Amino acid sequence: MMGKSSWMVKTFFKMKPGVAGKFIKGMLGAKKYYRSIGAAVVNMKDLVRCMCCPDMCKFECPSLRVTRKEMYAPATKARIAYHIERGDLDPANPHTAEIPYMCTNCNGCKHWCPMDISTGQLLKGVRADLVARDCVSDDLKDFDTRVLENGTTFTKTTFTSRPEFDVRAENPDVFYYMGCVMAEKKPEAVLANMAILKKAGVTFSTLAAERCCCGGPSNTVGFQATTRHLAAKNLALFARSGAKTIVTDCPACADTLRNTYKELGFKHGYMVFTTVEFFKLLIEQGTLKLSKPVNETITYHDPCITARYFDDVTSARAILGKIPGLVLKEPFLTKEETQCCGMGGVSHVHHPEESEAIGKQRYDQLLSTGAKFIVTACPACEQGFMIAAGKDSTRVVDIAELIAAAIE
Repeated sequence: MMGKSSWMVKTFFKMKPGVAGKFIKGMLGAKKYYRSIGAAVVNMKDLVRCMCCPDMCKFECPSLRVTRKEMYAPATKARIAYHIERGDLDPANPHTAEIPYMCTNCNGCKHWCPMDISTGQLLKGVRADLVARDCVSDDLKDFDTRVLENGTTFTKTTFTSRPEFDVRAENPDVFYYMGCVMAEKKPEAVLANMAILKKAGVTFSTLAAERCCCGGPSNTVGFQATTRHLAAKNLALFARSGAKTIVTDCPACADTLRNTYKELGFKHGYMVFTTVEFFKLLIEQGTLKLSKPVNETITYHDPCITARYFDDVTSARAILGKIPGLVLKEPFLTKEETQCCGMGGVSHVHHPEESEAIGKQRYDQLLSTGAKFIVTACPACEQGFMIAAGKDSTRVVDIAELIAAAIE
């Protein structure tokens, strides 16, 4: 943290006494700018700090990178959001209300921010305030209606289209929580995860016939009431399953179950793991052995949530390093400096063209390694890369598929 902020300290001590005095006076009097026109979800203090920054993170912002419009730079979005919250800009104007949504919530800004602020997290609060004022697009309202009616971000059959998805065990070791995107777009990875758990002797339930979305996407775009509704349903399902540990194949689901539920007032004691975290633990315990060679060359994409929200860039590589015959080629931008797949922030719903452009940029970066397969551990990333790959979508592989191929 101090490493990112050291330039600010040096700048302060180089100020002339009069300038330093004005600086301190401004800092002490900043509270008067923290007020919004009404009750606000967004953290106004951090919003002010972000909007006053010289945009040191702008080079990392994927939305700015593909649009090349300064209005979509992180600090500019914060300034516009601030004036929305203060009542200076009319949120009923669709051009104004659109700005806080031009963000994939990748947290790249926070990685470089000297104040450790996530513009994306701030914009989630602004979006919730826009929803409260009924100032969101029809596309987003339709999305919310679909989630409420279908229980998923896709269709009512997302979790029930395959009977083998529905697993019920008495007093299971874990509840395997498949994500909506994984079940809908990468069913082969769901089956791979199940095969791995069975091979390791882990009993699990999915109760897929009664499943619904975690509510994370709804929370991201501001529909907190929908997230609360889904949280109550999910927690009741977990309680009925008898499991005390949740294992999910979707980092966004993991973040929602671990953090968002508690932020919205749903306290629970469940241990929540991503499949990568859990499989690494099984390997360390000796209950999962990867002994079958997989003679392929791959590159690995770090999902933004795993790398930047969970600070985990080692678990996947620890697993990949155990697979005989596998050759890993790292992309130039990797680990904490990964770049977004374009699907974050539910961007494919409200800004599909920009979402696909961001995904194509990252896909091309990964292809430039010369690897045959692109491997990751996030269904949203996989969806973004499969869109970018077109007819070559089979080269996009979930890490579970590799693990399943390496077990005897």
